[in-house]
Amino acid sequence: MWALAGVILFYVALREQRIDIQTNRKTLETQVEALEQQIKEFELQRRELKLTREVFIEQNNTLKKQQFESTYFNTLNVFIEIVQNITFYNNNGMESIREFVTPGYKSNQPQFYKGRDCFEFYFNSLERRYHEKIKNYVEKELKREVKELEEIDIPTEKQLELLKDTYCLFFDSFQSNLGHYFRTLYNLIRFVNDKANDNPKYYTNLVRSQLSTYEHIMLFYNGVSVYGEDKFKPLIEKYSLLNNMPRDLLLDKKHIEFYEKHAYE
Repeated sequence: MWALAGVILFYVALREQRIDIQTNRKTLETQVEALEQQIKEFELQRRELKLTREVFIEQNNTLKKQQFESTYFNTLNVFIEIVQNITFYNNNGMESIREFVTPGYKSNQPQFYKGRDCFEFYFNSLERRYHEKIKNYVEKELKREVKELEEIDIPTEKQLELLKDTYCLFFDSFQSNLGHYFRTLYNLIRFVNDKANDNPKYYTNLVRSQLSTYEHIMLFYNGVSVYGEDKFKPLIEKYSLLNNMPRDLLLDKKHIEFYEKHAYE
């Protein structure tokens, strides 16, 4: 009887233990399911955070572009207004190459220039001064007489030296207008170079499209002068600001060598 009772008690204990194991297994399965659900929720949260981050980056980029374009177009408008407001009154008549070709020639009529028309006058003045510089160099250094304006075979390096000297004197005469003009133009191009993350050449092309024929040619000579050779000239070449420049207006055809080919492309 005692042996039978022991067997029955052992069986009951074993049965209860099996029930406990099944209960523990169900509890564990429930915990595993809860953990898997948490993992899925974390994955969804991670995806949502990624999407939120992408949206934030896109919004930030859009805001930066809007801020850039706002500053860019405001500065471009300022540049255009500067050009429109440039005025010059010449009491002595128009300076031109004709004064060099025809000794004693002088226009009798005072000239008033405004806006882009001033740049044709500036170019004529630079042209006259440059050819006078060349004439003096040929007569004094090369001991040759220059009777009329003609193409004189002078090494490019020497022409650049004479041109820089000429441009300094020329620029001093018109610094009040040209200084403001070229500083604004340079800062506009530099702003695009520093801040435009997307297609900066699109914006520099817009600036270039605003330049008149004589503005373009004056930009060429300002870039190789002491006022532009260190900072402005690299940007002129980088963004091909001399593309479509009227090369026939150059003071000498050799001057095309003053810039890298990329500046004209």
